[in-house]
Formats: sequence, structure tokens, C-alpha cells
Amino acid sequence: MMMVRSAYDKKKDDIHFEYWQRCRYLPEDKLIALLDHDNFKLSLEAAASLQLRGGSKIIRLAQMDSFSNRYKRRALAAFILGQIKLNTKEEKISLKILYDLALNDQSAIVRSYAVSSFGHRCEKAKKKYADTLLSLAQSTVLDKSVMVRVSTAFALSVFKNRASIPLLIKLLKDTHSEVKNWAAFAVNVNNYDTPEIRNCFVLLLDEKNFEARFEAIIGLAKRQDKRVTQILIHELSQERIYDEMVEVTAYLGDVSLLPTLYQVKDKFGTFKELNTSIKVLEHLKSKL
Repeated sequence: MMMVRSAYDKKKDDIHFEYWQRCRYLPEDKLIALLDHDNFKLSLEAAASLQLRGGSKIIRLAQMDSFSNRYKRRALAAFILGQIKLNTKEEKISLKILYDLALNDQSAIVRSYAVSSFGHRCEKAKKKYADTLLSLAQSTVLDKSVMVRVSTAFALSVFKNRASIPLLIKLLKDTHSEVKNWAAFAVNVNNYDTPEIRNCFVLLLDEKNFEARFEAIIGLAKRQDKRVTQILIHELSQERIYDEMVEVTAYLGDVSLLPTLYQVKDKFGTFKELNTSIKVLEHLKSKL
């Protein structure tokens, strides 16, 4: 059972939809004009529309804007270059621009968008630029800005390469919970597993940030690390529970979770993930 969205999250979604509606049918020149709007979120939605429409004019504009003396235009330029369709020559130029912005721009928001966009380009190129991204991440993993370190964790999530593990471990030990959250996500999505990763996840079990704690719980359960058993029992005893936490009890394979799963069944009724986990653990118990 997924937790109900907060009123804050719903309001954010409503605002995003409002901006999307406002931009979706605007002509190109009107969208370009919105890039200078005082409301950055509206400008970002205009940039997203331009990115989706693509074309050489927008590509050239973004490449030129990357040298603007206005940091917001540089940030929007980096955003556009991340996922717009590019030919080989345009991509080569754009990657150099993004790399330079990520390392050298004075604005943290520009560096952050540049790192994320470099990750998107790496993903689109099917790992072609993975080594270059790893080289970039060696520096950005130490950036003073939380936003840049979050973007670095995201960028390292888009492809699987065990050379990323030392960088992600640094991010798992970061002082900021959102960085640790994205680093844990990158580890989980790529199924990395080392003793140090597991130990980092155990430390994340005490995080106040639920998303980071959630990633750690899921990660430890899938790696069959029984240090997470008592935490799972606690989480599954709450009034609102996540389907994923029910599902990973089967991966963990700890039959001591069965009484808790029976309680979940009594409280919420049956559902696919619960039925599967109970069946798996009952089978394991029968072999003891």
C-alpha cells in the first residue's frame, strides 16, 4: 500500500501541470521569450517544451546561451542540451560545453544541471561516454554544492560500471541526506554489492530522510542482509506500508517475518506482493 501523497506534493504537481498547459501550444518564439521569465519553474517548463520540439535553431540557442552572463540562461541551456536530439557534431560540441559548465561554472545550479545533462547524454549514447562521465564525477563528487553532488549520484545511476562504486560509497557517506538517497538509488538500480555498500546501508537505517532509509531497507533485503529484519518488522507494522517492503521480504528469506506478514494480511487483506512473500517464506520454513 503506497503512502498517500502530501498536500505539498499535490500542489507541486498541480503547478507543474498548469505550467505545462501554458507552454504546450505556444509558438517557438513565445517559448524562447519565457526563458527570461522571473519565475524559473515556468522558464524551465518552456525549456522542456523547446527541448522536446528540438531542431537546429534551439540547439544553437542553447549552445550560445551556455556562455550567457546570466546564470539562469546557462542553467536552462544545460538542461536543454541534456536530452534534445543531436547529430554527431552537435553532440560533440554539446558534451564539451556540459563538461566545462559542470566543472567550472560559478553557479551551483548551472553545474548541477550540467552534470545531470551529461548523465542523460551518456544514457542516450548507451554508455559511449561512460569513461568521460566517470572522470567528471571524480571532481563533482567533491563539489561544495549539495545540488551538484545529488546530480552526480543521479548521473552515476544511468549506467552500470563497477568503477562507479568507490564514488558512490563517497556519496553514501555524504553529510546531506538527499545525496545519500540518490547514491543509494544508484547502487540499487545497478545492483552493486560489496561489504562496504552494505555497511553504508546499515548506517542509513538511522536516517531521518525516509527516502534514503527506504532505499537502504530495500537494498539490504535484496542482498539478504538480515540486519534489516527488525527494521522491516517495524515498517510493516505501521498504518501505511509500501508494497515494495512487503515484496522484498521474499528476497530477504527470513522466516521470522511471517507473523508480521500475517498481521499485514489481517489488516489490509491479500494482494499480489503479500501472497508471494508469504508463499516463499512458508516454503522456506517447511524446509527447516
